[in-house]
Amino acid sequence: MKDKKKLNMSGEELVSLACSLAIAFTNTYEGDDLRRLRLFFQTISSNIAIIEIEGKKKY
Repeated sequence: MKDKKKLNMSGEELVSLACSLAIAFTNTYEGDDLRRLRLFFQTISSNIAIIEIEGKKKY
């Protein structure tokens, strides 16, 4: 199995990045586009959670 890369960011850095992206998106998009982006990122989050849970079941 190929080695996975580690996320080399602290919690504080991740929160700052998320806030910065949210501000950038809201300054650029509105209405339906923001809803689409929200649903897109929620879908990514849900899929990561499923993959993570399934991976833990394997090992």
